[in-house]
Amino acid sequence: MSPKLFDHYRKKEEVTIGKHLLIECKGRQAFLKEKELRALMEGAAVVAGATVLSHHFHSFGEGCGLTGVLVLSHSHMTVHQWPEKGYAAFDVFMCGDAQPELSAKYIAESFSDSIVEVRSLDRCLPFES
Repeated sequence: MSPKLFDHYRKKEEVTIGKHLLIECKGRQAFLKEKELRALMEGAAVVAGATVLSHHFHSFGEGCGLTGVLVLSHSHMTVHQWPEKGYAAFDVFMCGDAQPELSAKYIAESFSDSIVEVRSLDRCLPFES
């Protein structure tokens, strides 16, 4: 069966199970070393009310950025850096009583000179139409 494609407008029948945020950063987040990046993400998870269960980061070499993931009690948080563009992309998906908007605020306010944009999407159970 093919998946149904939907626009971004909410339907009354949908049941929201979580919120997915895409956080686009132009600035210092793109240049953090693994220890600093992990601390930033763990701080963002904690302020949102999530518990970090595990983590994994991979370096692409000196000056080439990192990619990483935190597995959370309330889902996950990922990051990918492009230091050559001064850009870092964070992906935050949380469910339950966690508040991913607080994660976005924490990431944005950690470096006040960065430009940060956040896109939000409610994750919903599919329904029959």
